[in-house]
Amino acid sequence: MEFRLATLEDLALLIQLRKQLLIDEGQVVSSTIDDQLKAFFENQLKSNQYVQWLVEQDNQVIATGAIQFIAFPPSYFNPTGIRGYIANMFTHVDFRNKGIAKKLLERLVAEAETRNVQHLFLIASEMGKQLYKKNGFTENDIYMECFLK
Repeated sequence: MEFRLATLEDLALLIQLRKQLLIDEGQVVSSTIDDQLKAFFENQLKSNQYVQWLVEQDNQVIATGAIQFIAFPPSYFNPTGIRGYIANMFTHVDFRNKGIAKKLLERLVAEAETRNVQHLFLIASEMGKQLYKKNGFTENDIYMECFLK
């Protein structure tokens, strides 16, 4: 199993993975969003505000996860104001419950720590909530969050 950062060369793959994630979460395919996803991933990968990992095994991507860094007004609990939004966490059905998502999450948290980001948040699917709870995230009415030291 190999972990690597996504690049612009992975656009088609990122689009495919995002659409599969949405379907697995129960969304119904009602329109074509390929152009919008392509524009999103192009813009984000070119910025310094987005990092997406891919996990490969036997030349097949089996999982992915991303963190987007967003500027908010500084606060007492988050003096930099920068928050990390965990997104696009997806593991192929044949590889779930093997610790891959945990390893992805660890890489995303490490990226936040290197940037001195102290507040992480995400909107979890029902499938993912246990993973995040086991790794220090707490649930509120809208999202899950974690404060790093």
